[in-house]
Amino acid sequence: MYKRRLGLAVAALFAATSLFAQSGKSITVTGKVKFPDPSGKDKIYLGQYVGEGFNKAFKAIDSTSLDANNTFQFKVNTNKPDFYQIRVYYMDRIDFWADKDDLKISFRGIDTAKVKIKNPPHIHIEGSADNDVINHANFEAYRNYQSMILVYNQLYCAEKSKDSLWIVNAKANTDSLTSDFFSRMRYLVKMYQDKPTVLYPLQFLSWKRDGDLMMQTLDHLAKKYPNLPQVKKQKEEILANMAQTKKIENGRPAPDFAYADLQGKKLGPKDFKGKYLIIDFWASWCGPCRQEIPHLKEVYKKYKDKGLEILAVSLDAKADQWKKAMDEEKMTWPQVNAPDSKPVMSSYLFSGIPYLVVVDKDGKIIEKNLRGESLDEKLKEIFGI
Repeated sequence: MYKRRLGLAVAALFAATSLFAQSGKSITVTGKVKFPDPSGKDKIYLGQYVGEGFNKAFKAIDSTSLDANNTFQFKVNTNKPDFYQIRVYYMDRIDFWADKDDLKISFRGIDTAKVKIKNPPHIHIEGSADNDVINHANFEAYRNYQSMILVYNQLYCAEKSKDSLWIVNAKANTDSLTSDFFSRMRYLVKMYQDKPTVLYPLQFLSWKRDGDLMMQTLDHLAKKYPNLPQVKKQKEEILANMAQTKKIENGRPAPDFAYADLQGKKLGPKDFKGKYLIIDFWASWCGPCRQEIPHLKEVYKKYKDKGLEILAVSLDAKADQWKKAMDEEKMTWPQVNAPDSKPVMSSYLFSGIPYLVVVDKDGKIIEKNLRGESLDEKLKEIFGI
């Protein structure tokens, strides 16, 4: 009887342990920060992006501080494998895939430079073949960013010099880098099509240009991983963007919005019917946006009396930063602030600024994503100059 009871107890314990292992799977993510916050106040955050499309936002689900060795640790539940993100002082950040492997990630941290610039370092994830897909994609993005800094500085110098041949060559270099980057991402998607983490490089592609490859990859993943909800979700987002893109094709009405100017008066595209309109989406913290402003002043001076208006839509979350930038830039056209910018970014389907949209007198879109010379060419076409 005793042996029978002991056997039942062991069996019950084994069953309970197995159940716990099934319902409580987790991995450990450890890391080290080379340059910690000297105040010791800032934290390390673990979180995920929640929401849909342009309404996605980072939500912290755990936080910790560094120990005496400048290291940290998180336990991540992996009952349902998923993407997570670690943020160090809200400066460095890295996305990773949490499934079956413990991970090690090191960060640079606060750094020691007297002048800090927005040039994020490459962060490597150790311990997982699935996360090597993310490492590969991030390294390509990192190298592309470093190269872009160089070639855009060359373009800036070329445009200041007014040397037309230099400008043409500098622009060709920027276009070449962009083309090279997307070619590399397409190659990574094909290379890693059997791994769930191929979803990461997939989001660097544009469905407008790479729609067939994206859909083929997602359909392949759906068959290989039928219980992976991220595949279905990403496909739904692409289909939603495709539908929205049709709504903002050239010749379609510009999506309306209404944001307040300094006096509290709300303005949107419909308030400028009867005029050609440039909608300039910008922000005080956006260097290229502010570099475009002197050119817009020239455009405004040249075409204002011919029926052109500009509506500047600041995406600054803080009104004081918007107002400060307006004082500094001395723009004379209507200005509004969109502190909650996600709805308008979603309706116009852009994620980077400056983003300029040209609208005709009837409120219909003529062209999108113009700046510099491309804007000049379009305005010459419109006004016959």
